[in-house]
Amino acid sequence: MIASMPDAPYALFAWGNFINETGLDKLPEFADPELLRGERLLDDDRLTVYEAPLRIDVSRSLFDTPGGYVAGRDLATPPVRWRVGYLRLATDGTLDDAVRVVEQLEENDVELDRDDCPGRNPLPVGEVVTVWEDLHGQWDLAVVRLPD
Repeated sequence: MIASMPDAPYALFAWGNFINETGLDKLPEFADPELLRGERLLDDDRLTVYEAPLRIDVSRSLFDTPGGYVAGRDLATPPVRWRVGYLRLATDGTLDDAVRVVEQLEENDVELDRDDCPGRNPLPVGEVVTVWEDLHGQWDLAVVRLPD
């Protein structure tokens, strides 16, 4: 069970124009109670960076709601108006594993620009460590250090 794991110090998030413009940020699967509780990860053929699949921890993804950003595990049921703002990709919580996941994307011919000294944190949580942007402006990724 994913939700029983303590919060790890690093998290890898993905977001971007692709999921917003295609409506994939509102997939009904995101409201699945098992996913929200962290009992399993979401593997969906529609959620890819180009052809590279993403494994998503919905329970720790950040939902954009009228009340602000909320982690999936804190939603018993998503409100009437919601969308997933930031997908939390499955990692073991270490910086090395977050970078490994990004490297796997790059091995699948995903071209990413890397910035190890970003000027701002694009996420509403944590301290940004590194950000990546695909060359077509459809996906962004960031590793953040979470507060203790």
